[in-house]
Amino acid sequence: MKRLLCSCLLLTSASVFAEQPSAPLRNGDAADAPAHPIVLAGTRVLTSHGLLNQLQGYMRERDVDANDLSADEMVRLMIDWFRLAPIDAIGGAPSADALVFRYGGWSEGCATAFKLSLLRQVTPKNASDGETELLAGITLMFEPSGQAELLPFSTTSSDWKSIDAFLQAVESSPAFRELAGTKPMSVMVESGGLR
Repeated sequence: MKRLLCSCLLLTSASVFAEQPSAPLRNGDAADAPAHPIVLAGTRVLTSHGLLNQLQGYMRERDVDANDLSADEMVRLMIDWFRLAPIDAIGGAPSADALVFRYGGWSEGCATAFKLSLLRQVTPKNASDGETELLAGITLMFEPSGQAELLPFSTTSSDWKSIDAFLQAVESSPAFRELAGTKPMSVMVESGGLR
């Protein structure tokens, strides 16, 4: 009887784990990770991790290596993702979907850099109290010494009448004009964004 019970438990646990989605990719591993939100009990749940997976899937589809991006290429990629890839969520579109462009000096301990980010900020239609704004995007880190005179800056696409006006505001910003073609020290495809 004990063996029969153990066998049943083993088969049940194997079938449960077989139905779970695969683990997320780390550090740009090349595999077929899902680029869609997590599915629980037949309902898609939009999370920051799911949004990040959608961005990574979009980059894989276009064969983009984040480490090769300049500021100009990163901005164009993020604008295209925003325009061409609506958020995939059952129950309709999210209540808000915007782009956030920001830059400024960054330090943590003895590490310093000048960061330039473009993030997609999504507010799910029925957001819980714990997670109302989801973020995913790309942050470029530059040598900070040449950008000491640049003051921190942030703007959101919802502040402009069109995405073209937002793009023009990004391209006319002092940091973008200075760094558009410069190779960054490092690139992060991230969920949440550096503060």
